[in-house]
Amino acid sequence: MEKKNDNLAQVGLGAMVLFIGCLIAITSSMYVMITQLEIITQSTEKVVSTTSKEAHTQILFVGAWIDDAYDDYLFMIEYQSLGKEVNIEDVGWVLWCVDAADNHHRRMGHLGDDLASAQGATIWEVGETWDNEPDTLESGKRYFVNTDGGTGTGTTGSGGQCGPSHIYDDGLTAYYTIYLPFGGHSTQELRITNYGVGESVT
Repeated sequence: MEKKNDNLAQVGLGAMVLFIGCLIAITSSMYVMITQLEIITQSTEKVVSTTSKEAHTQILFVGAWIDDAYDDYLFMIEYQSLGKEVNIEDVGWVLWCVDAADNHHRRMGHLGDDLASAQGATIWEVGETWDNEPDTLESGKRYFVNTDGGTGTGTTGSGGQCGPSHIYDDGLTAYYTIYLPFGGHSTQELRITNYGVGESVT
């Protein structure tokens, strides 16, 4: 009888050890799973946050005017972002149009590039003087941007293609696109119904 009880006790003790071992294994597995889930969740939140900031970063066109009697425009833009400021030297622009002979004309550069026809700076904050060029675009602020028609990337465009005089005389539509460094861009159609310095561009 005593030997039988010893055998039963050993079986019971073995079962208890096995049960405790299973509990430890399950607990360890759950800890690893929860830890990995937290890491994945944090990574996902970070990606969503970054994507959201970039998705809400944009350039809004507030207005456009004829800046001189030949090939210059003056734009007012607003920079909106949930993310960081952007350096103006990293923001590109293209002014382009297609004439009646199906020729494509492009003038391009970066905000802040020198233009021979500009009085001073080619970009400045609304409310500041035209010679006070910023280093960055700040969210919520508005800026004047001077843009030259013609072709190429130099300080003087080759000709006046896509400028106010050109599109008015030939009845064309021009397009002005600003490219942000992380891939976003905004495009404004340019048409002129009343020609003259200071007139609005629609």
